[in-house]
Order: sequence, then C-alpha cells, then structure tokens
Amino acid sequence: MSLGHRWRFLKGYLSNPHRVGAFAPSSQALAAALCEPYRRCEQPARVLEVGAGTGAITRHLGALLSDHDELHVCEIGSEFADILEREVLTRNDFAPAVGAGRVKLFRSAIQDLPQDGSYDFIISGLPLNAFELEDVRKIFSIFRRSLKPEGVFSYFEYMGLRRTARWLSIGHRRQRIRSVSTYLTSNIRNHQYDRRIVLSNFPPARARYLRFDD
Repeated sequence: MSLGHRWRFLKGYLSNPHRVGAFAPSSQALAAALCEPYRRCEQPARVLEVGAGTGAITRHLGALLSDHDELHVCEIGSEFADILEREVLTRNDFAPAVGAGRVKLFRSAIQDLPQDGSYDFIISGLPLNAFELEDVRKIFSIFRRSLKPEGVFSYFEYMGLRRTARWLSIGHRRQRIRSVSTYLTSNIRNHQYDRRIVLSNFPPARARYLRFDD
C-alpha cells in the first residue's frame, strides 16, 4: 500500500470517522484472513466485498479469482471508489474478469444493492462499531438475505476496541456502543463458526466467519 493511499485513508478517517471507521488500510495478513473461506472454495463462486476503502482486500481477491468467479465491490466513498476504479481494478490480475463483466464496482451503500440471496461469500470492511444499532441491524439483515444457503460472511474487529470505546465514552455514545456490542456479541455467539487473530495489522484484529443458516 503506497504512502499516498495511507494518507488518503487517514484523511478520510479524520474527516468522517463514522464512515471510514479506521485510520489505516487493512494489512495483507488481515486481507488474507478475511478471504480464507473463499480461497478454500473449489467451485465457481459469487463474492461481494462491502466497504472496500482503498482496496487492500480487493487486491487480495484479485489474486484468488478463478475463470468463472464473480466479484462485486461496493464502496460509497467517492474518493475511495475512484482509487478502486483507477488503480485496483485495472491491475493485470483483474483484466480477464473485468473484460468479461465478472467484476463490477458499485458506488453505493449496501442498502442499494440487489438482495437476491445470490452470494457465496460476503466480505465486509464496514466500521460496524461506529454505526447506530438500527443501521447495524439493517446491514446484518441485508447480509442474511444476500447470502446463499451455507454462504459465509467475513468481517473484522480491532482487538479490544469495543471495551476501550465503552471506557472512553459517555452519554449517548456509550449507550450506542454498548447496544451495538450486545448485538454483535449475540450474532457471534449464534452464528460464528470460526475466527482468526491477526497480530500483523495496525491495530491487531480478529477476523470472524459467520453462517446465518438456522
């Protein structure tokens, strides 16, 4: 990741921390951890990446795409979407899939994408801990409807973030963090089937893997 991309990420965080949610792009190790369930897939797959940022995870996905896979990338931030379109999806490893229409960039929120239950994998970089509880509930509902049976939802959390944020917050913000944390913990308890601790990231993070099949 270039110094320019890191600066854009930091600038995005400082100007809108509730949308960007991180002050540095994901490391290669975290990207690899989030993509691990897809890497193990041995059949054609449809993948959705949400909250792609400057493309740290997107780049890793490009190296994994097979001849029949499809990748949809969703990024609402116009500056980040420009980087994805100009610098990431033009890479050689994307060229065959882009040319065949199997890779598409959506400059929109996840709420505006079709929710047709057609994805095998959803990989999220959304800053869920920065959202209101109602928004997190809506996003999880969309993920459930968008995944095929046995589909996998991967996302990450910075280690200790929720606990630290509660300690440092007061009033409405503390209540918001507490309610979102309770909701995420419930989903982790009911749907997580595996996780990975990634120390080679700043800050260190946990990659979580969920299936929503009842």
